[in-house]
Amino acid sequence: MVRHDHSFSALIAQSTAIGSAEAICFPGTSERLTFADWAERAGALARGLIDLGVQPGDHVALLSENRTEWLITQMAVAAAGAVFTPLNTHYRRDDLIVALNQSGARAILTTEAFRSNPYLETLLGVREELGHLEHIITIGCTYQGLTSFADLLAQGRTSTAALPKPDPDAPGALLYTSGTTGTPKGALLTHRAMMMNAGGTALRLKITAGDRWTSIIPLFHCAGCIMNVLGGLQAGACYVGVPAFDPVLMFEVIEAERCTVLSGVPTSYLAMLDHPERCKFDLTSLRTGTCGGADCNPDMLERCASAFPIPQVCQVYGQTETSTLIAAPEADDPLRFSTTGPPLPGFDVRIIDPDTGGVLPPNRIGEIQARGSMIMLGYHNQPKATAEALIDGGWLRTGDLGLLNDTGHLVIAGGRLRDMIIRGGENIYPVEIENLLHEHPAVGSVAVFGLPDDYYGERVAAAIVALTAVTSDELTSFCRDRIARFKIPVNFFEAQAFPLTPSGKVRKTELRDQAVCGDLPILQAARS
Repeated sequence: MVRHDHSFSALIAQSTAIGSAEAICFPGTSERLTFADWAERAGALARGLIDLGVQPGDHVALLSENRTEWLITQMAVAAAGAVFTPLNTHYRRDDLIVALNQSGARAILTTEAFRSNPYLETLLGVREELGHLEHIITIGCTYQGLTSFADLLAQGRTSTAALPKPDPDAPGALLYTSGTTGTPKGALLTHRAMMMNAGGTALRLKITAGDRWTSIIPLFHCAGCIMNVLGGLQAGACYVGVPAFDPVLMFEVIEAERCTVLSGVPTSYLAMLDHPERCKFDLTSLRTGTCGGADCNPDMLERCASAFPIPQVCQVYGQTETSTLIAAPEADDPLRFSTTGPPLPGFDVRIIDPDTGGVLPPNRIGEIQARGSMIMLGYHNQPKATAEALIDGGWLRTGDLGLLNDTGHLVIAGGRLRDMIIRGGENIYPVEIENLLHEHPAVGSVAVFGLPDDYYGERVAAAIVALTAVTSDELTSFCRDRIARFKIPVNFFEAQAFPLTPSGKVRKTELRDQAVCGDLPILQAARS
């Protein structure tokens, strides 16, 4: 494995060492680049950006679906010494105005549209409201008065501009979080932090040259552009890309490309695991994979390991603010389904009592906090939010509930701290109830949350996506002999699907609002 503290330096090293090996593959468009191809195009685009006026420290945004130009741009921005600012592909008009003005991006590279989202039309329509933006660069299309990606690449190939010396401790990326509540915040990450995190993850998963790593995760997400791309880069593995998730497409890609590593979230794994077409494909090339982004059901991961099969699939845990992962197991760790493994090298992790602020001993649930060199520099231009997140000399408050077991493995045991329900002074962890209800054969998915209660302060509610007909009385009876009475949901609701963030987290605040407003259907109490 090539361990470097700057992504473009690592790409140049791989280009020298294994330049003819395949580095990027997008089967849908038949595009394939070697490490030498990738390095050449990234260097040329970097010189084109410098000639355009981009200087070290400038923020350069990208709005595009997963594609080859995405990965070239990521490396080019690093080579130019600028700060890479990828944007969520779901962003619409107001989201784009906020993100581009908050980031202060001087340039943006964009495709014309993706699915029903007209990126270029939207950007041109709001350009007068974007005070910092000087350049719109089109990918895969041309537009009068705008520079195209192809033209900038061609210009860079003839340019004599010098690339700046890589600075590993400079900000390398500004990634906007996909939190379940509030306005997204931009986490500022250094080159060294991202490379250290991705490299540590690749070592835990035993990724090597020759591995072919595919993923359902959008590249704008930290798990996409850091874990998948930078982890694979350092290992000399090939990134096998798809523009967006579709179960059958993933089966086709895994079979045709003989992929060995797969990254996803629980919802994507379930969609593939339960898909009737899965058994028609040869997926036996898969060796390992990662599942994160939401609480993982160990039983589901065991099914994936044996039925897909992905024998060494692992549960992992992290946040954008930590340069992606905090903890990951070894690929052959026997606890890889039920825990997220020990913290990555470079991280200290502690569990804090939400009530007292004291450090808890092993096997006690509290807030997960992490400290180390891979933690973000802060939220860009948001000192108050940064001060709330980083405390006591650098400990990050993750807001997630979990525990450290006797062997130092991290267990995501309680959902979000803000999701914790306080009923009459009793702390109730939704994930405990969710795990129980998952055992009922009629329950496909479940989300537990608190609703306002005049007497207790909060009462427990549960929304389910049912596999077969079931009543609230049946679910109540199922819970009655298994958990304390005060934890049993008072209200059951039925949903066709849950609102999710791009990383697969359930937007519980949205479910709660729907329930309070009467917009979430109440589950039938008894069979008629």
